Amino acid sequence: MTWGDHEPVFVRKGRWVYNTRNPVGSVLTIAAAVGLVGFYLYVSDTGQWSESELRDAVHEAARELEAQPQRVYFGYDSMIRDAIEATDEGPVSDLVIRATDDGHGSGAASIPTEDSFEVSAAHMSETFCMRLSPPEPPRALGKTPTVSLTVQVSRGDC
Repeated sequence: MTWGDHEPVFVRKGRWVYNTRNPVGSVLTIAAAVGLVGFYLYVSDTGQWSESELRDAVHEAARELEAQPQRVYFGYDSMIRDAIEATDEGPVSDLVIRATDDGHGSGAASIPTEDSFEVSAAHMSETFCMRLSPPEPPRALGKTPTVSLTVQVSRGDC
């Protein structure tokens, strides 16, 4: 048989499959293979953070947090996560945000001037330190405080 003969696009071989003797069936077979490879590459690229994506997301989130007064609903760590998620840089599910205690708040006379958070991603050694000032206000029942933040970002642990 030649390509000019009339072959069906699909044939039944226990189940329906593309007929490679038909030009349309051959093109569909190749397109399906290329599509699967493309989908795999897309999923593997968006599944993990790169160092540049994390750096860009942290710095952009810091600018957004400083841009206007913020309402503190669930704490600073939640605000940082939401701001990084809004950048659409990487998978937020891999994001690790950890509050650090550097000892500035211990003792009756010592009042902390900022809160520190380490931002990293799972399976990455890169870490960024975000220092937010003023410190997170105490939560009062039924009230959501609003704060104007100053955010400093540095590379490495806090």
